[in-house]
Amino acid sequence: MSTKGLQVSPMQWVELDKLTDVEPLNDADLKCMAEIREVLKKHGKRERFGVALLHKHFDMDDNEVLLEYSDHDNRELCIRAVPKAEAENTVPTIWMLMDDQERAVQYCNKSPHDPDADCKAPERVITPK
Repeated sequence: MSTKGLQVSPMQWVELDKLTDVEPLNDADLKCMAEIREVLKKHGKRERFGVALLHKHFDMDDNEVLLEYSDHDNRELCIRAVPKAEAENTVPTIWMLMDDQERAVQYCNKSPHDPDADCKAPERVITPK
């Protein structure tokens, strides 16, 4: 597996089920996760990587990505679909591991001035309809 070819793709480019249609975890899933755990253990990466249930809540436009924000003080986490242009200084946090490629499907906002800064949502004014 090459780390040079990280492909960035919005979630709609893959055929994921809506969360309400995702099959519950079963014995085969648990067996697979146990094997993944052993591979991560072998490479010393159990504290760096985990497993996520891939799903979608809505379709996205080709120019959008999912961007995660956190509010440390209020202990809140928010994930928004944003234009790629708003996601310039980000860190990929969730990938799909496809044949011959890895697709980043979610990102976290990162401060350009402080690499350890919390992810913060931009100020948005919401006007009632």
